[in-house]
Amino acid sequence: MGRFGNERGIALPVTIFIVTMLTIMLAAAFARVDAERAIAVGTSDAVNAQQVAQSGLQTYMGSRTSRPTNGDSVRYNVTGGYADVRAWIVQRPADTMQNQMYVVRSTGYAIVPTAGATPQGVRTVAQFAYWQTPAIRRVGAFVAANGVRALNPGNGVRVQGEDQCGVAADITGVRGAAGSSLNFGSYSGSPATTISGSGDQVADTTGVQWATMIGGGFVPDYTSMQTGLWNWGSHMVQGNATLSSAWGTGLLVVAGDLTTAGSYAYWYGIVLVGGQIIFNSGHTHFNGIVISGLREQLTGTPPPRGDIGGVGSRQYHLDYWSCYVTNTLDRLKGFVPVRNASVDNWASY
Repeated sequence: MGRFGNERGIALPVTIFIVTMLTIMLAAAFARVDAERAIAVGTSDAVNAQQVAQSGLQTYMGSRTSRPTNGDSVRYNVTGGYADVRAWIVQRPADTMQNQMYVVRSTGYAIVPTAGATPQGVRTVAQFAYWQTPAIRRVGAFVAANGVRALNPGNGVRVQGEDQCGVAADITGVRGAAGSSLNFGSYSGSPATTISGSGDQVADTTGVQWATMIGGGFVPDYTSMQTGLWNWGSHMVQGNATLSSAWGTGLLVVAGDLTTAGSYAYWYGIVLVGGQIIFNSGHTHFNGIVISGLREQLTGTPPPRGDIGGVGSRQYHLDYWSCYVTNTLDRLKGFVPVRNASVDNWASY
């Protein structure tokens, strides 16, 4: 059968059409791959920038040793780029002794060496935080809000309110609640002893907010007692604790009772105890400031009175060392992050 004349040459246009469609589809595929690659690279750069920003933020908050001025800014060169950190005061209480609230903002710039000095990613993170300036009223080398009784023999009992560091004014040796009895032992200071007031009144004179401290308002370095460390860290025990044949430094907070045991028990710094101190060690040395009976501030059953002495072969030395107290407080100084108040993508305009 013969062909119609209008069918001649149809193969070439069809071929051109198919080739054109394939070319368009192939170009679209390449464009999609390039777009996905760009998205992946952009996401990676954003993640890297966030890591750089977080690194700068943490470095800044962990390295401040004095309260920053409003608008304080620092640039940190970190792995993967650099971060510009700035701190702004957002809450300044009328009482200058209260903690100020800051927002610390860190902008991270991700740098890829092969791409030159131009940042490949930028991200800003922020954290709200209080600047903590710890203080404690040094009302006595040994403050017993729960009361204290010195037992016979008391030849091993010694409490000194004179500063053994030789740089600060002398303080009271023993500050005890009414009903305390110190007929045995050696006491010195300015004055040597002060026995007066109810338990809650004595506890309040220290300036320690016990409910806040043990109720989550204070974040310690350690949630158990760590010994043998000269780092002046903070230790909190929710319950009773025993210091036996060991020594430690810094702030020791015990919500319950503290027992000293073993051949020796030494602590350098500040000791805060909610209940009583049970002295059972052969040699108990507290060098700094010791406060017991802080649970007197709370409602409920008050802590029992503490006893010291009673065993002639034991030593009970509680001496005021201002330098150890200062070392402990200096370690507590710095930024305290506000819980659930961080932003991982802070808007900037």
